[in-house]
Amino acid sequence: MVTAEVTFSREALVSLKHPMQYVGIDWHTYEEISEEIGESSPVHLTYDRGTLTIMPVTELHELLTSLLYDFIRFAGMALRINVISTGKATMRSERLHYGVEPDLSFFVSKADIHQTKDYVPKELELAPDIVGEIDVHHPSDDKFRIYADFGISEFWQYNGERLKIFKLQETNEYKEIERSEELPILTSGVLTEYLKRGQTEQQFIVLSDFQDWLQANK
Repeated sequence: MVTAEVTFSREALVSLKHPMQYVGIDWHTYEEISEEIGESSPVHLTYDRGTLTIMPVTELHELLTSLLYDFIRFAGMALRINVISTGKATMRSERLHYGVEPDLSFFVSKADIHQTKDYVPKELELAPDIVGEIDVHHPSDDKFRIYADFGISEFWQYNGERLKIFKLQETNEYKEIERSEELPILTSGVLTEYLKRGQTEQQFIVLSDFQDWLQANK
């Protein structure tokens, strides 16, 4: 990754081909960049106490994100659990000087008390239960502390080879677990299998097989 101490125009930021970091960025500047680029931009932003990371998004990244989204939604429907997707909605805390856009986020345990917002609060009011990161181009290990401080129950990472599920502990650290506690039907092994299939097989076949698996195992 390249590290820089300069700022670019919006056009330069959204056209980046490789991850970039900008150091010495204050909170006000981060907010301006985030609002100027917008959540529909082809890049993801992470702000961590003065360091702004900008990640371009590829088709492979989006394919895997879409598949994992479908797997989680199908699991919720099979179990008749209310699962609310909040996608890559920006989570910010001016107090902590954090800002992050996960690849995926879901309310499960807290779905019934979640209220959809049409704005980004300066302070995260209710943390999602699950966040997911697709790490096919850059690891998201630098987000463990951010997600822990936000109080997110489960952090899922997929690196193109294996999906890992991490559960937040009372120590404010994540511990890897095999089976999700938010969606107990889903395991690291099962999700890994279908995500890998999704990279080489036709999507409708993979999704159909996954639905059959859910019906057989619910």
